[in-house]
Amino acid sequence: MDSTNTGTTRNIPVSSEDIEYFSSVGIKVVHTSDELEAKYNVDVFGKYHGHSQTILFPKSTEQVSQVLAHCNKRGVGVVTQGGNSGTAGGAIADRGEVILCLRDMNNVREVDEISGVLVAESGCILEDLDNHVQQFGYIVPVDLGAKKKCMIGGNVSTNAGGLRYLRYGSLHGNVLGLEVVLPDGRILDSLFTLKKDASGYDVKQLFIGAEGTLGVVTAVAISLAPKPRSSQLAVLGLQDFSKIQRAFVLARQNLGEIISAFEFWEKRCNELVVEYEKYDSPLNGPHEFYVLIETRGSFQRHDVEKMDAFLECLHSGSIIEEAKIFRDAEEMEKTWLFRSQMAEAHGKSGCMNVYDFSLPSKHQHQLLVAVKDHLADCGVYGQPNSPVKDVTIFGHIGDDNIHLQVIAREFGGVVEEAMEPWVYEWVGSHSGSVAAEHGLGMHKGEFLRYSKSPIVIGAMKSIKQMLDPNNIMNPGKHISRA
Repeated sequence: MDSTNTGTTRNIPVSSEDIEYFSSVGIKVVHTSDELEAKYNVDVFGKYHGHSQTILFPKSTEQVSQVLAHCNKRGVGVVTQGGNSGTAGGAIADRGEVILCLRDMNNVREVDEISGVLVAESGCILEDLDNHVQQFGYIVPVDLGAKKKCMIGGNVSTNAGGLRYLRYGSLHGNVLGLEVVLPDGRILDSLFTLKKDASGYDVKQLFIGAEGTLGVVTAVAISLAPKPRSSQLAVLGLQDFSKIQRAFVLARQNLGEIISAFEFWEKRCNELVVEYEKYDSPLNGPHEFYVLIETRGSFQRHDVEKMDAFLECLHSGSIIEEAKIFRDAEEMEKTWLFRSQMAEAHGKSGCMNVYDFSLPSKHQHQLLVAVKDHLADCGVYGQPNSPVKDVTIFGHIGDDNIHLQVIAREFGGVVEEAMEPWVYEWVGSHSGSVAAEHGLGMHKGEFLRYSKSPIVIGAMKSIKQMLDPNNIMNPGKHISRA
């Protein structure tokens, strides 16, 4: 069997003998049907479609080890899946591989109330974990729009960023330890709960963001954040993007230690959520741009005074057109829901091609203008019946992460040809990253050269070859396509 990991390796199909083995060691085996097809073989927005006919539901790390040892010996491809909420196709078995679904590995192993550390299995849903640790006075430091569905193992495997990255940082910093089953079935126990450890290479970092290409993350130890005693939101309406940038600088200066999120979206995004999700706009009037600012602290009067002074600064400087503060818990939840449903609304409006970039703030609005101009020049945007219906941006201004949506009438075809690789070239030429938080997934690996050097890509491929020489783990995706 070819083990060069070039992305062209074809794995051995699953046989009846394989299924008999999985069943013999107590693993639940399900064969795909029309009912299950949409749940396991299609991504959340219907762009990527898989062909797996076998789904395995292990309940323990030992069972995962047995599956991988067997598949590695036989050459059977394996795709790990959690909540299947990703947008890059990384959890879709497009080559007919076995799907290893971790939803039944959903135990909380430990909550250390003193040090604030959680140890949980990979199949735990993010929102469930957050609710669980709140009784101990903590929160999980990553928060995503898909928190009701996504699972902590998938969050780690994609290095998910989320809504409060500005405050709590990345999973590379918050994950203290991992339990990982390697492709040959060996269990790598690096499930440390210590916050300081300088004893050799930090091996766990290899698996954060590896998207299941180096092994299966089965358990996570993560440092928790204190549950805030005071929270508030402000939504701003602004005339142009430069004023968003100015508002962000002032927010960092005036809100300092309590700011936890700084989100933005443009007018068309607001209109789509109102139209397709049937939510009321958080502000009265239409605006070219909207900003959501959240603060989290421990003393409400102090936090309220800081927010009021900050908004007065924005008004006096003619930076904003409108502002509204939310301090009631129910109102704050509804406002966050409006922001969190933005991707869903876009998906309902058409075939959503979503691009997830890191890009310096000074270039973010330029990207929107450049994409619209480029698509118009290609003859696919700007007319009533053009193949592209909408082009929008929203994102996390605080960490330079921008989401570009190109809403088409159908996937692929002239729209994809017009966008790729042009948009990746544009982002790379403006010092950006081709994947900020959604991962490389099914096809973005081939554009990695626009933001990573040949030496870096070569090092990544060497790691893949060393840990997975038979190329059974999520074959043909991620670095294999670079």
